[in-house]
Amino acid sequence: MVLQKSDWKKVVLILCGTCISAINTNGILIPHQLLSGGVTGLAIFIHLITSWDTALLILLFNIPIFILGYKFVNKQFVVLSLIGTGSFSLFLSLTKHIHFPINDTLGAILLGGTLGGLGLGTVFRGHGSTGGTDILAKIINRYFGFSIGSIMFVFNIIVISLSVYTFGFDLAIYTLTTMFITSYTLNYVIEGIHHRRSVLIISLKHEEIAEAILKQLKRGVTKIPGEGVYTKQPRPILYCTVSIQQLAKLKDIIRTIDPTAFVSITEVAQVFGKGFFDIKNI
Repeated sequence: MVLQKSDWKKVVLILCGTCISAINTNGILIPHQLLSGGVTGLAIFIHLITSWDTALLILLFNIPIFILGYKFVNKQFVVLSLIGTGSFSLFLSLTKHIHFPINDTLGAILLGGTLGGLGLGTVFRGHGSTGGTDILAKIINRYFGFSIGSIMFVFNIIVISLSVYTFGFDLAIYTLTTMFITSYTLNYVIEGIHHRRSVLIISLKHEEIAEAILKQLKRGVTKIPGEGVYTKQPRPILYCTVSIQQLAKLKDIIRTIDPTAFVSITEVAQVFGKGFFDIKNI
């Protein structure tokens, strides 16, 4: 498969992400005996006890996983993941002698977890992966809808068990904490910083509220037919999605027009469509 012109932006993201991940692995994780998740964590573990080359181990471990990915994931993702795995191994070799002058374990955990999530999140934003359990997580996320970060955290139980058995309980706890920070940062990078709130409004003055939202917030509103179970009277429900900055203004609008309105506000991880982000960029 030949990559299209529009795919080169994804390639750049993947290269940036794998470079960050490689620097983090060589500069922080390995010196502090902190294991990352999945195949990379397994490769680091074997490197720490045998001194075998981490980059080569990652390439070898990924062969059967890529066969599985080719079968269940679209070819473009496989190609981008091959780029991710290859560049990750290359950057691991190029950054082998990079070490961060961090003596404090807590600092290593915080920086290692943050950089790990930033690197992997950037790779996933490029619709690729660094291979290994990244591909397995992508498959499960695509077909079952579970969070990628949460899936990878579950996979990491095996790696944590290896850490407990070999390096002791304390280092295993440090590894677990690093993985948790990586998982949180990963989800944050993938979902973006533009968090939204979904709002449901039930009010007898729904027409006035909807008109105010349209004019003052410049935000679309959907009216959903509803009925009060007790009163048997029509109760239209207003639905809209707003930014955090707009939420305070929306509350003022509702409070001014109908202080007795019923309002339900929920957090939204991602929003795409007219007025927000193009689905092609998600």
